[in-house]
Amino acid sequence: MLRAIAIDDEPAALEVLSRYAEKVPFLELVQPFLNTTDALNFLHTQRVDLIFLDIRMPDLSGTDFAQLIAPLNKSIVFTTAYADYALEGFALNALDYLLKPIAFGRFLQSCNRAYTQYLLQRGEPSSIFVKDGYDWVRMNLSEVLYIHSDTNLLFIHEENRQVSTRMTLSEMIEMLPGDQFVRVHKSYVVALKAIRKLERHQVTVGHVTIPLAASYRQALEQRLLRK
Repeated sequence: MLRAIAIDDEPAALEVLSRYAEKVPFLELVQPFLNTTDALNFLHTQRVDLIFLDIRMPDLSGTDFAQLIAPLNKSIVFTTAYADYALEGFALNALDYLLKPIAFGRFLQSCNRAYTQYLLQRGEPSSIFVKDGYDWVRMNLSEVLYIHSDTNLLFIHEENRQVSTRMTLSEMIEMLPGDQFVRVHKSYVVALKAIRKLERHQVTVGHVTIPLAASYRQALEQRLLRK
């Protein structure tokens, strides 16, 4: 389980994050905080993997707080109603930047990104959780061959399993390690290591032939052939 805290001076914002966290099977929101002082004391005594952090707060801004706790090496997701803070947030190596009102899909993206980072730090295979119907399914990224999009429904293919989830391909790409997966078509992402054959207009992944769009061909060749 990822252990997380949320810091926001608005109780309603904390309620939203708490409600979302209850839906994520690998996340435990152990404590919400209305101020950074109490949160700082908690961080020095409890294990915390992830911090959801508002930026505009009265006692200490979120960016100042992030700089203050930088030596603790915590993953931070900024949550704010102000888009103009995005560059400042990413300059502080934030894991993500969520703009209020926060959609659950974007919240889940951030959680999956944090979870993958957490597993890598522990030396475990990177994975993500996706919703398949009413169930949550863990996908080990090392086993994924390719992903196919049909409007807002994704089909994630492994050697002996297919999982479908309601998400756009762009949202999925945000969660995938860029050094392991590559887009080859507006509707397809493939695992680089799974490509068995590269042809002019298609690639072979496992036993499946996938279309290769001209706009993605050069980037794919550079990745595969190290041009």
